[in-house]
Amino acid sequence: MKHSSNNINKVMKQLKKCHDVTEVQQTKKGYMVKAKCGEQHLIHYGSNCYHPLRRWLKTFTSLKNLTF
Repeated sequence: MKHSSNNINKVMKQLKKCHDVTEVQQTKKGYMVKAKCGEQHLIHYGSNCYHPLRRWLKTFTSLKNLTF
């Protein structure tokens, strides 16, 4: 991860504090986020990751307002 914005760090901090997210695992090209219900979502680095992540979080976790 050579170039990353500060926004992805803010999002990761919120995900680690969320009680419905059981695991945030770093992969080669991003992060794998796992929810309590068993669902998982792969986040790639970049500005295009935010909208699908917000939609997934609203559906499967209690984190309704993701700020970045």
